[in-house]
Amino acid sequence: MVKVSYKTEDQVRDGAKITLGFDKTEAKVQQGTGQITTFNQLGFKGVTDKPDGWYLPDDQNSPAIILETKSEAEDISLQKWVRELNKNCNIVLKKYKQVIGILYNGTDIRVFLNNSELSDAAPTLQYKTYYLSLFAKNAIDKQRIYNLTKKINDCLHIDFGIKNLYHRMIFTACALVGKRYGAILVKGMDFTLMKNSILSTLSKSLEDDRKQNLKLDILIEVYAEIKMNNTTNQEAIDNFIEWVSEISNCVNSDYWNGEDVMGIFFNEFNRYKKKSESGQVFTPDHITSFNYGMFPNFLKEEKIKLPANENGDPNYVLMEKYMKTVESKTRNVIKSLLAI
Repeated sequence: MVKVSYKTEDQVRDGAKITLGFDKTEAKVQQGTGQITTFNQLGFKGVTDKPDGWYLPDDQNSPAIILETKSEAEDISLQKWVRELNKNCNIVLKKYKQVIGILYNGTDIRVFLNNSELSDAAPTLQYKTYYLSLFAKNAIDKQRIYNLTKKINDCLHIDFGIKNLYHRMIFTACALVGKRYGAILVKGMDFTLMKNSILSTLSKSLEDDRKQNLKLDILIEVYAEIKMNNTTNQEAIDNFIEWVSEISNCVNSDYWNGEDVMGIFFNEFNRYKKKSESGQVFTPDHITSFNYGMFPNFLKEEKIKLPANENGDPNYVLMEKYMKTVESKTRNVIKSLLAI
């Protein structure tokens, strides 16, 4: 008889650690494999269950990964192993919205997104970025982006008291760019910490690009100077963080082009433009560069002449047309930021 040699669960786990990249040291992430580390040690207070492998980013709006390993001799088609994986994933789902569960015996593999099994996942174990991208590849609900943009606009306008529409757009866009570059945005943080996290991340991450493009300095300066009437509403702060994080995931998705998402973002913001805000548009004689076009408050010391129609009244049609030109320039600049 030929003696069959199977890898033990320890051997499978050790191999999976290398393949997934859980052996690396990565900033703002807890990752690893083992048999003695409890969820309590990983930040889930009072939970003594022990995962075989874990990938837990500090940013709880990003996907987490939980690994469940078995020896090669075990049949992972059995539901008891799925239930064991789901139990651990459910623990993590109390903090994270997106959890990838991997059941692996060294040969066969099953992959779950929030406990729903994928039928088309890669048949062999992959590096972690493959699994992290699975959520991003899901089709995105365009109406959801419209709804989120409206919520963000209303939140900044009503709850925070930012009266200037373009300040609301700039504040949100900077949060999106900051989020892309790793700004820590988590529920429970106060307003000052949230704003400074975005500002610090923008300043540090875009340092080299700022040397080449002074517009980035202006963007950061205007963001820093945006005034709020109310910064103590914790529910509003938490909502803003949640909604920005969700749109950020759409912008950086493999399924969507960031341009598409930003297009929806700008178009939806402009639905809430009022006549008073249209009056903030300036004539081509006064707007000679992106600096003036995007940041009209820089012209507060200037005397501004509005275009008039044949009756001598302000020509709102012309101003609206020019506003669209300014908006297009603004959109292109922020798109370029997101592509850096």
